[in-house]
Amino acid sequence: MNVKKAHSTCQLTIFACMTRYMPIAIGWLLLLPYFLLAQPADDWGAFAQRIPIESHHGKLFRLQAAVKVDLIDSTAEAEIWARVDRKNKRVGFFYNMMDKPIRKSDWQVYVIEGKIDKDAEFLAFGGLYSRQGRFYFDDFQLFVENEEGNLEKIPIPSGDFEGDSVAQHWGYLQQHEGFTLSGTTESPYLGKRSALVDGSDFKKPIRYGDNDSAGHRITVNGIELYYETYGQGEPLLLLHGNSQSIQAFTHQIPEFAKHYQVIAVDTRGQGKSSEDGKPYTYELFADDMKALLDKLELDSVNVVGWSDGGNTGLLLAMKHPAKVKKLVTMGANIYINDQVVDRNVLQEIEKRREALKTDTSRTSQNTARLMTLLLTEPNHVYEDLRAIHCPVLVMAGENDIIHENHTREIATHLPNGKLYIATGEDHYFPLNNPAKFNAVVADFLITQPYAKSSNSGL
Repeated sequence: MNVKKAHSTCQLTIFACMTRYMPIAIGWLLLLPYFLLAQPADDWGAFAQRIPIESHHGKLFRLQAAVKVDLIDSTAEAEIWARVDRKNKRVGFFYNMMDKPIRKSDWQVYVIEGKIDKDAEFLAFGGLYSRQGRFYFDDFQLFVENEEGNLEKIPIPSGDFEGDSVAQHWGYLQQHEGFTLSGTTESPYLGKRSALVDGSDFKKPIRYGDNDSAGHRITVNGIELYYETYGQGEPLLLLHGNSQSIQAFTHQIPEFAKHYQVIAVDTRGQGKSSEDGKPYTYELFADDMKALLDKLELDSVNVVGWSDGGNTGLLLAMKHPAKVKKLVTMGANIYINDQVVDRNVLQEIEKRREALKTDTSRTSQNTARLMTLLLTEPNHVYEDLRAIHCPVLVMAGENDIIHENHTREIATHLPNGKLYIATGEDHYFPLNNPAKFNAVVADFLITQPYAKSSNSGL
């Protein structure tokens, strides 16, 4: 078989598709949270193996396998996937069939075709499975173009799963409680055995920001805000960063809900909250939060704000002081210029905003408006902080995008300010080290009676 005749040019969607676990360079932009670039890892798993392919640079390949699914949850699905691992831990060709999920209960053969990158070291491949069901895989086969332009079969260890132990050659790439990989003689596609991933015991986890049982919608200031509530006790308002959502606090909500009634909100124009075309400002966000608290008949709340959420928290305490009992800010700023963040950060945001101007889609235009917010807001001075009299814990990472001197000045000018610089951490301290972040916040909000500090740390 001549691969050049049989193989049509790979579709662009293969290269463009977003993946569940493809490594992404996040960078330092405030508006580029991790959560927008990856699928949640709480409802799927994957098994894999990889083989060296350095002798096949630039060649076309074909991976195929037989798959069937016994659905328990109607949204369960399976896929096969292939990824070229290049030198220096870079990713080349990648496709995982997420645009063509498998839900059929009879055996069918599925195919991935692609090209091996010129600096490739390994080809990784295997099966994906998601949510509650029983997922069967069999007869993995790999063909690579040879010098004559023909497809030549490359042996895959235990590709037919006829061996005694699936684990001998296949391992978990992503393991999740509730899924078990084994060999089975139940109903093989070929031979006597196939692989079975049993997800019968899978339990759908709580997904913060998309939890119908805890979600609410309320109209304030002409827009609809989406929020979720958890736990009991004093109310604790959580405010996320630019272009993020409630999901940003995935590692905080369950911990804080042990002591508080957590109210996690999608800021207007972000997450599931609507917007009305008004220019975004932190004062507008703060007014939205005040209106929300009024509608919920809450006189005062504790507030934790991360990044833009911290800016909103400061404005809420400044404009509506009676509403804020205690405030924690993480990576906040009160004005914006190259004394607050590096000049190249501002230039990169401006570059991305300009690139979006030609895209008239609603999502891109909204993103551009959120970038404008980053470039033009807030516009306060340190003396404005004197109007805030509630206890405030001012936090930032040692390597935060917000310059440390700016964070220190915020804490110094607050009448009841306390400073915490997290050693070795950056702007994503709540995500990268949630146990430490949560402990510091809890110590401030719960266990220690507040006392004016010298702003030297907890």
